[in-house]
Amino acid sequence: MLDKFKVLFASSEVAPLAQTGGLAEVAGSLPQAITALGYPTTVIMPAYRQTLANFSFKKLYDGLKVPFGSLDLPFSILEGQARENQRVLLIKYDPFFDREGLYGPAGEAYPDNPARFAFFSKAIIETLKQIPETFDLVVANDWQTGLLMPLLNQFGPKAPAGLFIIHNQGFLGLAPAETAELIGLPESYYALEGMEYYGQLSYLKAGIVYSQAVVTVSPTYAREIQSPEFGNGLDGVLRLHSNKLSGIVNGVDYLSWNPETDLFISHNYSRDDFAGKAQCKISVKEQLKLPPSHRPLFSMVSRLTAQKGISLVIEAGAELFKLGLDLIILGTGEPWFEEQLRALMAAHPDNMRLILAYDNKLAHQIIAGSDFTLVPSIYEPCGLIQLYSLRYGTIPIVRAVGGLNDTVRDFAGANPEGLWDNGFKFSQFQPPALTRAVRRATELYRSPDFKTMALANMAEDHSWSNSAKEYLKIFRKLLAQPPAPTGAGA
Repeated sequence: MLDKFKVLFASSEVAPLAQTGGLAEVAGSLPQAITALGYPTTVIMPAYRQTLANFSFKKLYDGLKVPFGSLDLPFSILEGQARENQRVLLIKYDPFFDREGLYGPAGEAYPDNPARFAFFSKAIIETLKQIPETFDLVVANDWQTGLLMPLLNQFGPKAPAGLFIIHNQGFLGLAPAETAELIGLPESYYALEGMEYYGQLSYLKAGIVYSQAVVTVSPTYAREIQSPEFGNGLDGVLRLHSNKLSGIVNGVDYLSWNPETDLFISHNYSRDDFAGKAQCKISVKEQLKLPPSHRPLFSMVSRLTAQKGISLVIEAGAELFKLGLDLIILGTGEPWFEEQLRALMAAHPDNMRLILAYDNKLAHQIIAGSDFTLVPSIYEPCGLIQLYSLRYGTIPIVRAVGGLNDTVRDFAGANPEGLWDNGFKFSQFQPPALTRAVRRATELYRSPDFKTMALANMAEDHSWSNSAKEYLKIFRKLLAQPPAPTGAGA
């Protein structure tokens, strides 16, 4: 079996079919990378309105039903592709998924999200039971599919193995206690040792407790979430299950993020022909009407939320501009942060541009044209912007948390020939710490070592193939073990 195993990858969003964040990138790229290594994967997700409107799927199975409280809810399964050669199944139940947004209208959540994603997990279980195809392993992603793990626990002797990936410990997937009536598991599963969380249920906790293995998206984050600071109330649970917890850094889709072939940027460039990067800087500044200058260009492409460290940029803003730099910020988020950033731009109109939008094309252009990228997050499970920046010769400045700490090596001021650090890190979540890191970066910008570092960074390999090989090691270990009880209620 170990040479032929098949994997079902369950996710609430998959790029390019439906996306709100980094989860979709992982769900779109990791299964494809595993398939490329010779292990067939199928991805399963909800049949959202936007997915069916923009992509072609055919009906594979019809007339299936999910026991949901006192009802049997009908659903069908559609089949199609995401990226090349990546098979995708959709769970179609229009009352839950034929809606404007994936999780709710902009900035809000649908009140019935706990029911919607309980249904999604139960529909996957019914799919596994009723279709002739078999899978050896089910990989569930974040709270939306956390219930798959206890449901597999009740599946029976032919149950696939279950692995749970935590993409963001900050989202617990809380549901009212009465949701238990819809889920339909034995009472013991809702106890403190199971998925109970301060009088509610946590789908994320369910995934942790009842899976056979837990992976999160960087080694540092795997350590951090076992602490009160980052555990979000589940640090004790994670310490209890630390024997099955590991961290694997996410990869990058270099078909989409490659300055040599990127169709979004004004001039393509490479390590051997780096001149195009300077042209990209000129182009993006002209596009955003930033005055010409010889100043270093810093950028931040991010959701404008507290997690992303926007407050540091706002509080340090005046001191940062004293260092002689230009700054572009692209993103949307919390109104207060947007208002404060507008005020910062008004105070520095010749040095800053703020674009309040989600714009993938412009994101490529900004990263290609920038000299430095800012990622000052309070916490960051993995982070992809710093990985994109490395490939584009744009030097990252990050707070030393999560995957940022694992992928960025702090420049100490000198390097042996051929052994280069790739960016700047700071630890304290304080404006002076950010300012000191930016000051060091501006000093590097004025030295020949700046280009040397940028070119060395472009050679780093953070492809999904490397990450997929690490996942395969865990898959093989998991499938070599006999099934065992994994938590309360087993």
